[in-house]
Amino acid sequence: MLINFKSLAFILILLFIRPAHALDSLSVEVKHIKSKNWQLANISLSLQDIQKTSQQLILQIKQITLPEPFADLKLIDIQCSQFSWQENKINCSKGRAKLKSHLVYPDSFAFSFSLTERQSSFSIKNLKLANGRLSLKAREQGRHWSVAINTKNIKLKELHRYLSEQNRALADIGNGQINATIKASGNRYGLNAIFIKAMVKQLSLQANQGKTALESVDLKWDLQARLKQGEWQWHSSGTINQGELYQEPVYLKVKDRELTIKASGKRLKQGEIQLHQAEFNHPDAIALKVQGMIKLKPALNLESAHISTRINELDSFSTQYVLPFTEQTAFEGFKMQGKLNAEIDIKQSELTSLSADIQSLSVTDDNRRLVINKAEGTVNWSSDPAFKTASNIQWRQMKIRTIPIEAGQLKFLFKQKQLSLLEQSIVPMLDGNLAIKQFEWQHTAGEDEPKVYFEGRVNQLSLEKLTAALDWVPLSGTITGYIPGVKYENKTLAVKGELQVKLFDGTVTINKLSSSGLFTDFSKFSMSMEIENLDLFQITQKFKMGGMEGRISGYINNLYLENWHPITFYAWLGTPDNDESRHRISQKAVENIASIGGGGAADIISKGFLRFFDTFNYDRLGFGCYLHQGVCQLMGVEAAEQGYYLIKGGGIPRIDIMGYNTQVDWNVLMERLSRISSSDEVVIE
Repeated sequence: MLINFKSLAFILILLFIRPAHALDSLSVEVKHIKSKNWQLANISLSLQDIQKTSQQLILQIKQITLPEPFADLKLIDIQCSQFSWQENKINCSKGRAKLKSHLVYPDSFAFSFSLTERQSSFSIKNLKLANGRLSLKAREQGRHWSVAINTKNIKLKELHRYLSEQNRALADIGNGQINATIKASGNRYGLNAIFIKAMVKQLSLQANQGKTALESVDLKWDLQARLKQGEWQWHSSGTINQGELYQEPVYLKVKDRELTIKASGKRLKQGEIQLHQAEFNHPDAIALKVQGMIKLKPALNLESAHISTRINELDSFSTQYVLPFTEQTAFEGFKMQGKLNAEIDIKQSELTSLSADIQSLSVTDDNRRLVINKAEGTVNWSSDPAFKTASNIQWRQMKIRTIPIEAGQLKFLFKQKQLSLLEQSIVPMLDGNLAIKQFEWQHTAGEDEPKVYFEGRVNQLSLEKLTAALDWVPLSGTITGYIPGVKYENKTLAVKGELQVKLFDGTVTINKLSSSGLFTDFSKFSMSMEIENLDLFQITQKFKMGGMEGRISGYINNLYLENWHPITFYAWLGTPDNDESRHRISQKAVENIASIGGGGAADIISKGFLRFFDTFNYDRLGFGCYLHQGVCQLMGVEAAEQGYYLIKGGGIPRIDIMGYNTQVDWNVLMERLSRISSSDEVVIE
């Protein structure tokens, strides 16, 4: 039988017309009732105990099919044992039904409803859902409605399996259950308020192909949202009590102290979200506050934002939030301690200003590239070209690689993509200091590397401490020199002027220094050097290669290296003109010098009367090399009939040291010099 709702109403009216015959009960059965979206099957309405003062009206419906999007839900075996239909009210105070769906068990649940001209209500109690329970209360009065839902012990894994394939693909839920209270209200135009209070226990899931994961997470979440004058206003808070969280590459473990997130704001009519305040608090790591405006159309865009952050333990913060991003990068191995407070402004999704207050900052590096101890100061930056607020950094101690730097400070201006020193700074180091007169750093858009300019002076740096720090052969003396300009541009480093080194009671002057590709796999380096009046006795005392007395001067012109390997140069070292110092050389020094040029001085000494002398006099010495295509063209202090003199003897006893090899492979020459310098231990005074 197929009837419409008007026909059903007519039948119900007949039930209340007193019949001419005495009956105990009266019933009406309808096979189907269909509307546009609803379908009721096998309806039975019966009136019991007609002859009694109190009658009982019972409603039974075999199945109700709901419209989309609830077509999967079917109400079956519907029965209302306490049903009344009065003039302006229909009431079922005691009903039971089953909900047939893949989502729920087909066990019966209790429900009730009440319908009047002015209001209606409906409730469900203890509906089994995903191994848990659900209760619902709905109410409509005039143009307004409200719904309250309570869930208890809903298994999220069970709930997840009944989602659509597309939604299931978003996340794989392994465990977890939820207790929640949801309240919503609205009118004929739609929803205007919603309140959610939820508690999730032992949540485990993976999403985004394993890039996002939660394990045994306990979460509390509250949401309050209201529609006022066409704009949604909301407040939300979430607390994670315990569990493990992973968002590639950051891993967090929450155990003893809660991680909290709070946010409040308003969705404006023009499609923007005004964020009144968002807070993220991870104890012992970071506290973050954000205010701003988010534009949703035509694309998601951060119109403006002000971010305040407080980091009381940089050690904990860097371990959890910074180190994961630095693995397998140039910054891997760095660790930080101290405190940091920062204020950040963003407009149109781009950083516009930053002010950071640094307290007791200490930096260590597993690779020993940098150490900072107790740095303090403020760093200010802005994208505004007219920005003039200075920054200041001071430190107690610092070490770059192995070079120690004492307490110092820098005052600078930092804006856009440039940094400039505001005043001359004296940086104490190695018993002397580095006086920085000018420093400029600029990174122009479209260029791979920044431009750098430096001007300053090196004053009395201790060579003894420098060589000890670099683990070089110990040297005595100082480095002093004015550097009129060091420029780094287009991956090329160029030094104007010269650097003077006081060494072995003489002077070494370095000039024409330049380099390119310093930070690439193919670096180039060039320079020239002048050597004036070095004391041979001091040199040979440092390198136990045989004693020598006298002075030595020379030069290294046009030295050019690729990947720190010499390609070409022209070098000369020899006795300076008008040298009036004592000229003496030991047997060991004779043997070592002779081995360079392939001479036989050692045989002459061992076989002749010269073996009775420990030292010999000489007039002049000299040694030169022109390196080209891997071959060193050798030369001496004076040409001979065969070969050349490396040492020209003089006085008694005297000895001449000859060189016969005019050409030698550079690697072979390095081998010979290495054997000489390593034949005995280095003596440190």
